[in-house]
Amino acid sequence: MNMSKSNLYRQREQRMIDVAQGRIPDRVPICGLMETYALVYSNTLLKDAALNIRANVHGHAKIYKDIYYDAAYVPTLAHAWEVSWVLGSDVFFISDDGFTEQHKEYCPMVPEDYEAIAKDPVRWILDEFAPRKFSKLDGTNEEQLKAFKSSLVPFLKFAGALLYGGYVFQKQDTPIVTGGAAEMPLDFLFDYLRGFRPTVGDLRRHGDSVKAATESILPYSMDLSHMTNLMMGGMAGGVPWLLKNLVNAIILRNDFKFTTFPWIFNPCHMPPFMSPKQFEEFYWPGYKAMATHIHEHGGHLLTVLEGEWGQEKLELLRQLPDNSVTFVVEHDDPKMVKDVLDNNSIMAGLPLPLLKNGSREECIDAAKKMVDELAPGGRFVFCTGNKVLLSPSDATPENIRAVNEFVHGYGLYY
Repeated sequence: MNMSKSNLYRQREQRMIDVAQGRIPDRVPICGLMETYALVYSNTLLKDAALNIRANVHGHAKIYKDIYYDAAYVPTLAHAWEVSWVLGSDVFFISDDGFTEQHKEYCPMVPEDYEAIAKDPVRWILDEFAPRKFSKLDGTNEEQLKAFKSSLVPFLKFAGALLYGGYVFQKQDTPIVTGGAAEMPLDFLFDYLRGFRPTVGDLRRHGDSVKAATESILPYSMDLSHMTNLMMGGMAGGVPWLLKNLVNAIILRNDFKFTTFPWIFNPCHMPPFMSPKQFEEFYWPGYKAMATHIHEHGGHLLTVLEGEWGQEKLELLRQLPDNSVTFVVEHDDPKMVKDVLDNNSIMAGLPLPLLKNGSREECIDAAKKMVDELAPGGRFVFCTGNKVLLSPSDATPENIRAVNEFVHGYGLYY
């Protein structure tokens, strides 16, 4: 489970670790920030990848084998599609192109549920939310047990794909940057339980209830980060780490030790829709607690600053511990983000329209400008684009190849 790493693998891994720890690596590392676009490149249909472990892993691995990268975002599909299907959920669906992952909002929570969530979020999710969201769980105890049993094999296939993906990517000398997931309490409410419009409205109409619910969700968000690190980081951590932390996470519920690398992935969905005052009041307490918890237990957070945050919100993040987070920049100015958050690191890439429609020379010129601006002093990872690549229309392989080859050669520190 902790097979021998080649020198090339260790060099690439060390570049990512150096950036996270504030050390200057030998060159600017390049990380692939993509999900189903990897399947587009390998011509692997999403449905085939969702149902077959080999198609899933090798469909994701090909682009990292053909084009230079120091690290990959994920080695497999990020969601357990087959589990959702067998439980009767159609929230995730495949676009007509056969590759692009989409999802529709279905969040059946109502304001009257806040009190029960604040009291016991896990009990409410099991008793109320799951039957509302998964049709096969809305039945008698016998029907629910049958549905649960039917999901076990798909779940094991999902976990097996992560394990096999770790093996395949290590064999081809590509470290995987994501070793777990952290769902911030308000994002959990926003993404899964309440939805976009209701959550935004609840901040004004039911502020105290939102706070009580997110405070109650926080310990379980921490538990989720532990469990996903065990599942996704086990290949890197090795058997002794895995066994020790299984005991700590499940039985003792203390002293969990995260992997130093890979990192804990965290997409921040709610902040772009919040005012700075709302962000500080409702989002920041949970985020700060999660980021600090992961850092104090040996881990590192990979936070996607989805959308545009603005400097006022970012200045709050300056309070986080040094070397605790690498921030993926989408629409904010990367130079501004790096300057404000100079005690941590950033990951940034070119706009997707440029990677799709720009000429080879235009893309290389933009990459050169980005490296010149962001590489000095370290703390910078160059990534594929300024958003996660998903669909065939996001970028051309030729431009990705040209840009990565240029940055690999140009981004030398020593």
